[in-house]
Amino acid sequence: MISVIIPYYNQDGNPATESLLGRAIRSAVSNLEGFFPYEILVINDGSPSDPSFDGIETARIKYFHRPHGRLGAARNYGMDNVSGSIVLFLDADDYYYPGSLVPCIRKMIDTGADLLGFGMKETRNMTGIDNPRYEEPVFEEPVTGNRYMSRHNLFGSACRYLISVSLIRENELRFMENAFIEDEEFTPRMVWLSRRFVNTSFPVYAYCIHPGTITTSSSRTLTDEKAAHTLIALRHLVSFRNEHSDCPHDGLDKKINYLSLDLLRRTLRRKEWKEVIIQQKEALSHMGLFPLQDKGYPLGFRIYSLLLRSHAGLHILHMAELFCK
Repeated sequence: MISVIIPYYNQDGNPATESLLGRAIRSAVSNLEGFFPYEILVINDGSPSDPSFDGIETARIKYFHRPHGRLGAARNYGMDNVSGSIVLFLDADDYYYPGSLVPCIRKMIDTGADLLGFGMKETRNMTGIDNPRYEEPVFEEPVTGNRYMSRHNLFGSACRYLISVSLIRENELRFMENAFIEDEEFTPRMVWLSRRFVNTSFPVYAYCIHPGTITTSSSRTLTDEKAAHTLIALRHLVSFRNEHSDCPHDGLDKKINYLSLDLLRRTLRRKEWKEVIIQQKEALSHMGLFPLQDKGYPLGFRIYSLLLRSHAGLHILHMAELFCK
């Protein structure tokens, strides 16, 4: 059985938000109906009212209402209640492209993979469902998660994976709760633990970009909170790596280094960057993450890493980030 977990949060009872949830559910149903047994778990994460499922076949929907704990808590609750052997995460304002999931699920089953990654495309379509035409998916050969991470800059979103429930439960995988950046902490551990990982760039997931979301907000409070949670995620990843130091972890190291770099780059785009960057460099240094490890990394990474170490270099990078923003 395939289990699709959809967290739902609609604090203001916005009809448009409820409509997007319906679109997300229909996209999952249209992909799975007639092909695989499935269930859709809708986790209401503390919204004041329940959504309407009018016009949606509810026989396969499991609906839960829990106290607000942000995205990670809702996903954890969903993982605790799935009946399937393969799980996916779908955000309530996103959707799957028509006909895109079946070949990926079949490939995962045929190869015995415990994890399969697929493509994600950004869209600004806030009403309907795009139906792009693509060639058949091309899948890479199965590798360990660490091998894949050592070759790629891992994309953090947990929504772009088909995940074996056994991988989750055997390793007691959980998301950070009441936090932002929960994917960046969860996904590297999940991928690294995979012993048989298959990947394709074939677009399956439509990620909707619209103003007013956490990811697009530029408020100082949210920016500070996201930065603080990124440091927490990095501490967790370093601790996880140290617990598994007897196994190859160059791929995990790469993700940790790039996540550290992303944190500093976001800070350099801020007006109040000078004081904050000093604090973050000190925090990273205490974790053994600064100066950034750059041996064997691309030239651009090495130059950026070098400039981060000096006052003059920071000013150059600040101007470059503002120019490229």
